[in-house]
Amino acid sequence: MNRLLSFLEYRPRLRNILSFCFSLIVMLLIGVGKVTAQDLNNSTVDLVANLWMLIAGSLVFFMNAGFALLETGFCRTNNATNVLAKNLIVFCVAALAYWMFGFGLMFGNTSALSNSFSGGTGFFLEILTPNNQYSQFQEVWTGRSIATLFFFQLTFAGTAATIVSGAVAERVKFWAFLLFSFFLVAFSYSLTGHWIWSSEGWLYNLFKFRDFAGSTVVHSVGGMAGLVGAWLLKPRDGRFGYNRKTDSYEEKERGNFAPHQLGFATLGCFILWLGWFGFNGGSAVNLDHVPMTITTTMIAAATGGFLALIFNPLIGRKANLSTIINGILGGLVGITASSGYVNIRSAIIIGGISGIIVLLGEEFLIKTKVIDDPVGAIPVHLFCGFWGTMAVGFFSTKDAGEFAIGLTQNSRISQVAFQFFGWVIVMAFTFIFSLILWLMIGNLLYYMQVIVLRQKKPQVNSSPVRRSQSFNLPDLFSLFWSRGREGIRVSLSEELTGSDGVFSD
Repeated sequence: MNRLLSFLEYRPRLRNILSFCFSLIVMLLIGVGKVTAQDLNNSTVDLVANLWMLIAGSLVFFMNAGFALLETGFCRTNNATNVLAKNLIVFCVAALAYWMFGFGLMFGNTSALSNSFSGGTGFFLEILTPNNQYSQFQEVWTGRSIATLFFFQLTFAGTAATIVSGAVAERVKFWAFLLFSFFLVAFSYSLTGHWIWSSEGWLYNLFKFRDFAGSTVVHSVGGMAGLVGAWLLKPRDGRFGYNRKTDSYEEKERGNFAPHQLGFATLGCFILWLGWFGFNGGSAVNLDHVPMTITTTMIAAATGGFLALIFNPLIGRKANLSTIINGILGGLVGITASSGYVNIRSAIIIGGISGIIVLLGEEFLIKTKVIDDPVGAIPVHLFCGFWGTMAVGFFSTKDAGEFAIGLTQNSRISQVAFQFFGWVIVMAFTFIFSLILWLMIGNLLYYMQVIVLRQKKPQVNSSPVRRSQSFNLPDLFSLFWSRGREGIRVSLSEELTGSDGVFSD
């Protein structure tokens, strides 16, 4: 009680002291003059810009939870643990790869002759050491610190790797996926990202190629890498009638491949939708343009989901929840490249067409029976990524906030042509890189498994090829191809149990 009375008696004195200090601070600020007031205003703007980019990056990072729930919900029950493990560890791998090599290749300064193809400085980023290794990057993003920019771009790189996981789900070896993710983020993603997002990139300058937030840089690259992986892995046993034991196709499909928990997938869709506001909104250079960018993102997603639902009967399909989910995601991917360049009417068209593309893409993959994509990652990210890239040329308007920053005064025909050829070049590079990388990893894991098998059972000759047998180049390529495909895929027993020996329920 005595302490309480003493505090109450002291309150008027404390109030007087605080009032005096506040008055003194105000007088000092007034006395400094206009220059300091201007500096204070600039500092406030920079602080808000950094804070918003950190929040946006955190939203993009949270998208990994959405991908994990989405993929788990679309896959079969016995694969849940393995799917969750891949989605969790892939960001760890991507973060290290991007810190070691990716950020430097993507945005690091280098000589004028080579800077159009790749960055050349800033590997193994050290934030606390002052340097000018990213000065060209910071000229575009004025006021943002290197730490902020690195964190934001890192979340994008992790997203590209996560997209691959869905396309190869239930078949790929855990370590094969991790190795592939590391090299994809460290080199392929970062090189093509430099071509488009660096102010010195050759596609950015020569082709005037524009991708506001990553329909090509992130989603198409991830979709193409996943497409190559799914093609090499072949379908799941029983899917499309594929028989793993005989490596042949039967007339009828065996097994149940329906999503096991659409509740997870729906929650994952909502998380991804929320995260996309940071994905696109954080890519706006000028903070005044963030609200419009987020609005176009919202409208495109809503239209994509609605059109996917409405269009179902026209192709002879019944409406289902997975269609709405992928329609929404398709609308989000479609608007990503142009969300800062278009108005709401254009966003409605872009999102609606994206929803239809998802349906047609899924039907195409089902009818061709070559690519088994459990979550629809290829139609959503690759096909809608292409459409979103082209939409920049079709719908960009000078009235949009980021137009003056991102686009030139090209005619629509010219811009569409630039977008098309730029996308094809990036996809060709990603296809070749992914194909070689998947096969190299597969051969590495295959022969490592052979060595382990021989150590356990030395009397068993695990290789069907004799040492005395001669090879020509086609034979060597055929062996490299078959061993590579076999090396990245789990065994049949592991596929049926949902684990490749690393994680299990």
